[in-house]
Amino acid sequence: MNVLLVFSMFAASSWGLKFSFTNDTELGIFRRQAVILNCSSDEEIEWLIPDDSNAVIKHVSSNESSIVIKQTTKCDSGDYICRPKNNVKEFARIRIHVSGLRYSFENGTDIIIKLGQEFNFSCSSDGGVDWAIPFSSLASINNISVFEERVVSNKSVLSDSGDYVCRAKTNVNDFARLHLSIAEFGIN
Repeated sequence: MNVLLVFSMFAASSWGLKFSFTNDTELGIFRRQAVILNCSSDEEIEWLIPDDSNAVIKHVSSNESSIVIKQTTKCDSGDYICRPKNNVKEFARIRIHVSGLRYSFENGTDIIIKLGQEFNFSCSSDGGVDWAIPFSSLASINNISVFEERVVSNKSVLSDSGDYVCRAKTNVNDFARLHLSIAEFGIN
């Protein structure tokens, strides 16, 4: 009996890397990459995946199926095991570790808040992050606190409007941006 697990990783550019292995491979990948795990066997197979994973199992046949993760997150880290249903001693496993930025806002988000309202943005990375805040908000630096993983204001002012960028210290190409607009009058 032979279980074959083929791993494919596709970055945003859709260029792919393919690896073949039978057991106990560890792989580190960055957040937001697409991952495809293909498994086939001479017998009917099943997948065991991490509880919080965003993985979707797609069956080609009872002897062949794939796991697809469109954009990896930290929750996708863990062991992915493919095995024949009738022989749990035979299996193929890959341990995936997803690293990179984690943030509490959608990348590229536009946020509008009322003048005087508080705001709090968080972003983190395994190696730490640097924040870039709008130059105009430096005039109101007394209202804004920039911590390692957070930008906090208890009372927004008009000059706080602009782009807030969180960048991983270990990979300058890994960043998240949000645009904050402070509305002087009511928001519909």
